[in-house]
Amino acid sequence: MSIDLSRYIKPGDLVFCAQLGGAPQSLVKALIEQAEALGGVRFLNSFPLDPGADRLTSDGINYLSMDGFGVNAKLFDAKKLDIVPAHFGDYARLFHDGLLVPDVVFCTVTPADEAGRRSVGLSLDHLRDAMECARVVLAEENAAMPWTHGDSEISSDFLTAVFPATQPPDLWQARAPGPVDRAIAEQVARLVPDGATFQYGVGATPDAIAKALARHKDLGCHSGSVADSYVDLVEAGAISNKFKEIDTGYTVVTALYGSQRLSDFANRNTQLLMRRGRYTHSAEVLRNFRRLYAINSALEVDLTGQVGSEASNGRYIGAIGGQVNFHKAAFDSPGGRAIITLGATAGKALRPRIVPQLSGPVTTLRADADVVITEYGMAELRGKSLVQRAEAMIAIAHPDHRADLRKAMASLV
Repeated sequence: MSIDLSRYIKPGDLVFCAQLGGAPQSLVKALIEQAEALGGVRFLNSFPLDPGADRLTSDGINYLSMDGFGVNAKLFDAKKLDIVPAHFGDYARLFHDGLLVPDVVFCTVTPADEAGRRSVGLSLDHLRDAMECARVVLAEENAAMPWTHGDSEISSDFLTAVFPATQPPDLWQARAPGPVDRAIAEQVARLVPDGATFQYGVGATPDAIAKALARHKDLGCHSGSVADSYVDLVEAGAISNKFKEIDTGYTVVTALYGSQRLSDFANRNTQLLMRRGRYTHSAEVLRNFRRLYAINSALEVDLTGQVGSEASNGRYIGAIGGQVNFHKAAFDSPGGRAIITLGATAGKALRPRIVPQLSGPVTTLRADADVVITEYGMAELRGKSLVQRAEAMIAIAHPDHRADLRKAMASLV
């Protein structure tokens, strides 16, 4: 299929592309091939699932993202990607306030129903807000895209042009959880009470956490994203959403990271609501939850409780994402907890992740530190002095690194 984008895109346009399985592969391929002839464009995309070889060799595109996930990390290393540092929940406001306005939107949609409505399926996040601001909205119609309910349902009137998809939506699969993930997960599960509302991420550790939570009852889920492990929790009877103070009876998310199993589970599921990122991550919305448990991950945590989740040793491989939105809300929740998880070491070299000082920017402030968990234990930091925090963090570091961390404590006092 040949798509002539010159009819729709002007030189210098900012093209916003749906993330994950919502990315329309044919439109993205056409843009990469035609960008130089179009006079150059900017391309804003979070967490692309494609291998990225074409992106790395492309000309005429200035890539922008909120994260370093997937091929974005390689683009950053190649100096082809610039990061827009913002909380996940703030991106829609950047669009509407004229600070980062999409000119063109790329997305994937389901076939239309009898009323002319469609669903954007797997990935909503800021898509509706981008559509409301854009001059042009281009979509691929994909019969394999699940129909999800909520803000993901749109009128066909939003769309400037619709093209047939040439392949099913991209799917995502995390690595299998290992012993470290499972050790962390068991400690998280001991903290979370039955009936609480929780938020968690995607990946091996969150999958292990979901398995550990499967023994719980009447949990509520309000999260930025969920993966296949969410299906496990529902099927285990752990999630009922009946004690949620708002959206009672519904799981609320803005993106689905997973396999065909998750896609099939989400299709026409009336207990799963897709809401805009500015709703899922809103402080006004989140403060309704009286027992909110935010479970997030980090690249590094320093001895005072500062969390780094974006970059490590000069490489941008993470994101600000929604961590601060959810962490702060859980920190302020009367019966909630703000939990940060990470393995004590990284890579075959066992590089320490409990460090005297972060090697990248601070994502979550030490003033908001609550609980940090590694496979070696749990550090309760809230209300502790700097020295007490350092002692607690050293206790959950890898044993081989504890002596060096003790020497570094001198700089804290």
